[in-house]
Amino acid sequence: MPNGRRRIGALMIDGTMTGPESDKRRRTRRIVLAVLAITLIAILLLLLGYCHKTEEVTTLHPLDRAPTLALGDAVVTGFSGTLAPDPAKTMPAGKTAVDQTFIDGNGPSVRIFDPRKPGAVWAGQYWAAPHRRDIPARAVGQVFGIAIDNRAFPDIFLTASSVYGLNIVMPDSDHDGQPERIKTGRANAGWAPGQFGPGGGPGSIWKIDGRTGQISRFADVTLRGRASGPAGLGNVAYDADHRQLFVSDLSTGMIHRFGLGGADLGHFDHGATARISAGLPPKLYEPEARADIASPDFNSEDPATWGFAPPERRVWGLAVHKGRLYYAVAAGRSTTADQHGNFVPDSGQIWSVGLTSHGDFAHDPRLEITLPGESRSAPISDIVFAHDGAMIVAQRASIGTHYDYKALPSSGIAHVYRFWPEKPDDPKTPSGWYQAPEEYAVGYAGDSRNSGGGVALGYGYKSDGTLDFDDCEDAIFFTGDMLRSFRKVMDEFLPDGPLNLFGLQIGPKGPVRGFNVPPSISYFVNYRDSMRSDEASGTVGNVAVYRLDCAEMTCAAAKPGGTVLETYAARPVPPAGPPPGTPPGNPPGTPPGNPPCVGLGCSPTPGCVGPDCVPCVGSDCGPVDPKMCMKVEGEAICDPEGGGWVYKLVTHDDAGIGIDMLTVHSSTLGVSVSNGPDISVVPPPGVVALSGATPGQTVMIDVCGFDSAARQTGKPYDCCHASLTLKIPQETCLPAGEHQ
Repeated sequence: MPNGRRRIGALMIDGTMTGPESDKRRRTRRIVLAVLAITLIAILLLLLGYCHKTEEVTTLHPLDRAPTLALGDAVVTGFSGTLAPDPAKTMPAGKTAVDQTFIDGNGPSVRIFDPRKPGAVWAGQYWAAPHRRDIPARAVGQVFGIAIDNRAFPDIFLTASSVYGLNIVMPDSDHDGQPERIKTGRANAGWAPGQFGPGGGPGSIWKIDGRTGQISRFADVTLRGRASGPAGLGNVAYDADHRQLFVSDLSTGMIHRFGLGGADLGHFDHGATARISAGLPPKLYEPEARADIASPDFNSEDPATWGFAPPERRVWGLAVHKGRLYYAVAAGRSTTADQHGNFVPDSGQIWSVGLTSHGDFAHDPRLEITLPGESRSAPISDIVFAHDGAMIVAQRASIGTHYDYKALPSSGIAHVYRFWPEKPDDPKTPSGWYQAPEEYAVGYAGDSRNSGGGVALGYGYKSDGTLDFDDCEDAIFFTGDMLRSFRKVMDEFLPDGPLNLFGLQIGPKGPVRGFNVPPSISYFVNYRDSMRSDEASGTVGNVAVYRLDCAEMTCAAAKPGGTVLETYAARPVPPAGPPPGTPPGNPPGTPPGNPPCVGLGCSPTPGCVGPDCVPCVGSDCGPVDPKMCMKVEGEAICDPEGGGWVYKLVTHDDAGIGIDMLTVHSSTLGVSVSNGPDISVVPPPGVVALSGATPGQTVMIDVCGFDSAARQTGKPYDCCHASLTLKIPQETCLPAGEHQ
């Protein structure tokens, strides 16, 4: 500032005199400055006595504003619902109430649930889980796919979808202020309001900014200059190693690759490339088969007219795992006709293709799994990988609705399967996976096969019904229909809550069919505040949970006074695999042939003592050392928005200090905490930005946890010290746009 001027609070201190003043005024100013100096010195001494002090810089985001996601949050997609006409108004001539019923633009297409405090152990009860935020249809339209990146404040990506139906309209012709609903295509047909987001279409990808919460159209999927067809997009997967997205297009069968700046970096054609490499006849893309809502052949009640890619090249579910992109195809070798003459795909398949060091598609596609025959009628819409190596896949049975918005009847059942890798890999088999799966039970209705197509892994729960951040993936989330409806066991349910429930089932990851059937060891959450069984089938979509990667966590536990007890990498022991030829399905748990202990009565990992051993982690471990005052967990990630590595921290206040703030500094020469010293950790995680660190470097970070309200009193306060050792990954972290 000019004249050496700087502002501290509301006081302006000048570096030069601007004119003569009276002696009285000088004395008053000296007294004020002396009092200020003494006060500042006293506060500084208090801080130095309890916490480390570093230079003040601007934080990454205002501490009084929570980020879009808190650790453990569940992001769920679903149909936003309908808005019926006002019964007090006269119906236009020749119109019915259904003709005047439209998509509810203010209804939730996405809900962010806070699953941290159900308050009781899971026992089949309904739980009105609070939702942190709703994203209305008027902002993004109808969406299914979800991906969460690993930025400091993670962004959410959503894909436009036709799974809840396609609704088309004509311009208003009766001057009632509403467009005219139609069933079949016409020359001037357009999408109904709320079907797709503003300015978007069936190929749109939407982004919710993790720092600001702002919603924007991230990109539109196109192929050879043409927009995606009415069938829309399938799912989206985030590739943390290369900071990119993969998106499946149900219309063309292509898998597109997008940089985080929104640029389309190319596509992969399974129907041509992968099938030919496996000795199968190609199933090529046919541009002329693209559906058009301007054509009378288009029927909003018949998904066969929506232009879905043939089953042999139709890709939906996606996941990145160990340098490969795994993807689900609706059919493998052929299709057969049912008794009505409709073509029914044979069993779906899961394939994979490698990713190069630059994140591009390699030339090594391979068939991984062929699904059991009974699952042929439902495609795999979601894939997740557990830290123990298991692959979990979810099917979705229903696509589309009638003109009255009720879901079309399902042609089959929707399973959730768990597959295990061969350990060791059998060189005689082309795949590295056991082909016989285990299966999860979803919902009480029917045969407990009511998947809505979404699956995610989340933090476990303690016996008091609170989220356990020590256990990074003990819980599994499913979306589904009619989750609590089953007459034979209604007496098992708690008296409160709906039975015809459409939303989330949250239960332990370990137990599968044969143990948790029906899934009474679960929480059940409704997607919308009220959903009737006659209108809600098929209206819940996908789920994703924001959590840190189990493989990247580090922990530090400390005594009061600053003595570090231990620093270790929290990596659960990989379970031993079954001997070759052992069929999966052993009760209950994982992996087949050697199931681990499941439940609070289990013992810590035996057999290894010392700093090089992997400790027990999660709810099944023994009690926390009572001498510990704080435990800190964290994950190093690249923040390409500004370049450089950041560190997500979660604190466990074992001493009950009320820790909501950390003072953080780096004890490694040349490395600084650019957004310190004070980092808020409520809601979790706190974010520490590092500058000056080089790839592969080991960085020491000292943290001091305290109650910010206690510090504001100006009196001595408790502060728990710990040190973290962070190994910076080998790859360079570049700003967005510099690495594709």
